[in-house]
Amino acid sequence: MPGQPLLKKLDEAIERIRFLERENEETLARARNLENQTKELGRLIALAESKADEILRPAPPAPRISAEEESTPKAGKGLQDLLEEAATRNLRDTKRR
Repeated sequence: MPGQPLLKKLDEAIERIRFLERENEETLARARNLENQTKELGRLIALAESKADEILRPAPPAPRISAEEESTPKAGKGLQDLLEEAATRNLRDTKRR
């Protein structure tokens, strides 16, 4: 039959078109994925810049303490208060386990 080689070529062309369409869809999906990753990286870079600015911003000057205030003893926690805090902390740790 004289039309057989022509039909075979048409079938091959159709298969090639289907293959190219699949490749095109996969390439588009990869491109969308890369675009999303690029956007996410942009957000992360902006966040990192913000945090770096915050960290590198000079701290406000500490208030000056007069000589009289320095020599005055400060009231601190007593031994009993420290022991109670440690016991409470240990009890919380035990409950978490």
